[in-house]
Amino acid sequence: MNRTRSWSARGTWLFAALALAAGAVGCQDSDDGGPGAGGGPGKPAASSKTPGDTPSGGTDKGKGEGKESAKPSPDSSKKPGSAKKPTPGKKPGPTKKPGGDTAGALTCDQLRNAELQNSSFRFPDAPEGTIAFTDGRWEGDGVVVELQSQCGVGDMTGDPAADAVAAVKVTTGGTGRFFGLVTWRNDAGTPVPAAVVSLGDRTPVVSIGVSSPTRRATVVHLTRGDDDPAAVVTIRRTAVYRVAEPAMVELHHSDAPYTP
Repeated sequence: MNRTRSWSARGTWLFAALALAAGAVGCQDSDDGGPGAGGGPGKPAASSKTPGDTPSGGTDKGKGEGKESAKPSPDSSKKPGSAKKPTPGKKPGPTKKPGGDTAGALTCDQLRNAELQNSSFRFPDAPEGTIAFTDGRWEGDGVVVELQSQCGVGDMTGDPAADAVAAVKVTTGGTGRFFGLVTWRNDAGTPVPAAVVSLGDRTPVVSIGVSSPTRRATVVHLTRGDDDPAAVVTIRRTAVYRVAEPAMVELHHSDAPYTP
């Protein structure tokens, strides 16, 4: 009877020991991430992240792993010295020859030593032969030819070079004072007489203007009516001329009364 109770007690202790051992094995599996890992319902699973898994630009506190420099990485596709070179400027164009544009235009001062008359061009009321101004004046055989101050510069002949139009006075041995207009053509910067018109006796010029777009000269001068004495001027005339070599042709004019 006592022996039967003794075996029964031993069996009970043995069963308890086996149960405890099985419980210990289950706890060990849970700690190692095996079955039961996660700490039961509602508990997050342990992170399996390894050092260096921190997203780019982030930090791993305590270790400093995963940090990246804020400086941009160099572009390896650009080669040294590949910077764009400045575009060279345009080369200056050729310099235009005198007489080809307004830079080579004639000046009124040039006329003061210009030729007025030659074998192929004659100024009315002047003596025959070659006449060239010296400081705006020529004198010979009792006749004085003088360049007047009234002058205009612009294209009158249809080429790109600006010409000059000026008044000329011829004084003879008598009482006559004959006025006329001359157009000097711009020949590579040299004034060459090309066209002329006589205005008559004692008809002083007041002003000359040249319009290059229309190739017209507008001239204001004093004159008189057909029935007025030659010694007086009673009309202020504005006339428009064009060049038809060797003449200057009046296109039209308008008159206004003039009192000296």
